[in-house]
Amino acid sequence: MSTKYEIIINYIKSEIENGSFTSKLPSIRALAIKFSCSNSTVIRAYSELEKQNLIYALPKSGYFVMDNQLKYYSFNDNHIINFSSGEPDSKILPYEEFQKSFENAVEQYKYHIFAYSLSSGFIPLKQSILSMMTKANIDCSMERLFITSGAQQALSILSLLNFGENKNSILVEQPTYNIFLKWLNINKLNVYGIDRDFNGIDLDRLEYLFKNKDIKFFYTMPRMQNPLGTSLSEEDKKHIAYLANKYNVYIVEDDYLSDLNENNSYPLYRYDENERVIYMKSFSKILIPGMRLSACILPKRLIDSFSNYKVTFDLVTTVPMQGALSLFINNGQYENYISKLKNFYGTRMRLFKNQMEKFSNLNLDYKISNNGLFSLIKMPNINIDELISLMLSKDIELRNGSNFYLDEFNKTPSIRMSLCKVSEDKIIKGLDFLYEELKKLYSSTSLRNFHPLEL
Repeated sequence: MSTKYEIIINYIKSEIENGSFTSKLPSIRALAIKFSCSNSTVIRAYSELEKQNLIYALPKSGYFVMDNQLKYYSFNDNHIINFSSGEPDSKILPYEEFQKSFENAVEQYKYHIFAYSLSSGFIPLKQSILSMMTKANIDCSMERLFITSGAQQALSILSLLNFGENKNSILVEQPTYNIFLKWLNINKLNVYGIDRDFNGIDLDRLEYLFKNKDIKFFYTMPRMQNPLGTSLSEEDKKHIAYLANKYNVYIVEDDYLSDLNENNSYPLYRYDENERVIYMKSFSKILIPGMRLSACILPKRLIDSFSNYKVTFDLVTTVPMQGALSLFINNGQYENYISKLKNFYGTRMRLFKNQMEKFSNLNLDYKISNNGLFSLIKMPNINIDELISLMLSKDIELRNGSNFYLDEFNKTPSIRMSLCKVSEDKIIKGLDFLYEELKKLYSSTSLRNFHPLEL
């Protein structure tokens, strides 16, 4: 004879199967009254159904059918055009291959990957990355290479580190990586900004800041900058390295999309002759976001202080993931994957570039590269928040470019376009919608009242 809680379980299952329950389930009290039992009996039944992944609970909201939740997200994924997200497209990420590398790492390294490792990183992974960097003509040594929990951890440590010479300020490009800006703001660190446009940086202004301000490091993304999407010229990179040495300023180079660059584009680190460039290579945007691994090359004079800080941050970066990444690189899967990735995003970016040609009759300012993930489109005289709301009503998500600037910095209204999660057909559809709406705004007689640009 079935117990009360088993009867409730069977009842809920039956109602889900016949379609009577598709979203929120009856409250605990309602079921207790219906089956003449205690609340604890219903809770027990619901707990069992949760274990079976048939339902899920939301605090203070009740219980819901799991299938409905999954269908909801699937439905949204099918119709929303998301130009806002910076998360890599799951369609290209090598989950199954990486899972095999993880399993092989457990077998090969055994208990070593479940124990503490060096704070600077798991030796096999450091060896794998050194080999990779040698192929890319990036000179490094084992002692200078650190594995961190994403580039964000390295940036956080560097921003707090005492670089000596009574220098305490950080210089950032405008626009730049928004999460780092939030970190600087939260920690109330002294920050200066320097304009970077589609043509690069004003090197005379850079020299003035290096010479007259207490800049301890300049944070820059020389290649495929986020959010601009553009890269600095080789001559500009050489000159920045020269200025850093001349004025004893460090450069923190964030090369987060290093593997998507063309062969004739080099990291700024290549032009560093006096260990003034701190080089960071992230695997989050390139490989698997949740892995949270990044490689950082430090000048010898900063190794000890950086190491001391890192121990207090996380003691050691997750070792199992380091072991898996090491084997993924060693067996050639990383190189094969990057070849596919360059074609995957390159195809999207070139399509995006071609589709943007129709916008040439509008008052926009942009420059689109042949590969990468992002592009910034400046839109003078447009109220970006209203545009974003308008496009969202058409299931198109855009990102306000102001998120990538210091609050006090002058900025032209803009949107950061991301191709991370937008398929080719959605790029065409989304840009068609955007063009039609912008055309209406620019041709409207009320445009003058829409949002006049005030400088």
